[in-house]
Amino acid sequence: MNMWVQVGCFATNLRSQPRIKCGIWWGLTRHLGYPPLADYGSDLKTLTNRGVMTKVIKVDPIVPDPLIISEAAFLINKEGVVVFPTETLYGLGVNALNENAIRKVFNIKGRSYENPIPILINKKEGLSEFVSNVPEKAENLIKKFWPGGLTIIFEASPKLPSLLTGNRGKIGIRISNNPIAQELVKQADIPITATSANISGQKGCTTALEVYKSLGNRVDLILDGGKTKNPLGSTVIDATCTPIKIIREGVVSLGDLKEYL
Repeated sequence: MNMWVQVGCFATNLRSQPRIKCGIWWGLTRHLGYPPLADYGSDLKTLTNRGVMTKVIKVDPIVPDPLIISEAAFLINKEGVVVFPTETLYGLGVNALNENAIRKVFNIKGRSYENPIPILINKKEGLSEFVSNVPEKAENLIKKFWPGGLTIIFEASPKLPSLLTGNRGKIGIRISNNPIAQELVKQADIPITATSANISGQKGCTTALEVYKSLGNRVDLILDGGKTKNPLGSTVIDATCTPIKIIREGVVSLGDLKEYL
């Protein structure tokens, strides 16, 4: 039986053409047996009829296929926009060192250029590359809550584009404990943006379908890892202040933070 998959520009027969190129996006379904476009039934049909052609790939949320993730990481390194699940909400990921890619995030979300965009990094040891210094109290919080849902604001390193920091010189950083997000940052081998995948001012998305309905063809790829564990965003604290300032309470409660502040 032949297998067909819609990839945005055209539908192609996977048996006759195992690798698909559509703009800068290379077909993630190049190997038979990969789940192609996620099955959203009538919802997807309605969206497709509206002209929405974003690619959606289902990914195992516990043990993500490294080859699927490597293709998504490749896309990020080519200025593409990838939506992925975290332990909180779905995030909007691009190369956090590339101004052209960062600008896409602002435009997709309708976000003010004055609002900084947080990032995900791969490991704690890489933090010093992107911040000017790590206060002692922040180190204690990192040991306790990373990886996890705590975003910590630091003085940004000159290596980070000023566009990313909203020209404020500060950057919010965390390490996700979601397996898909972790593998994506690892394979991209760069920090990636981690702002929520929704229009600014609207509710954050906990499923790929919600993202699909909200952002449509504004993004290149959605990694569907199922429903996220928590409808809240990450907790955000500013470690550049003395004492440390809580900007937003999210999945990490104030009670949990109290003894470490």
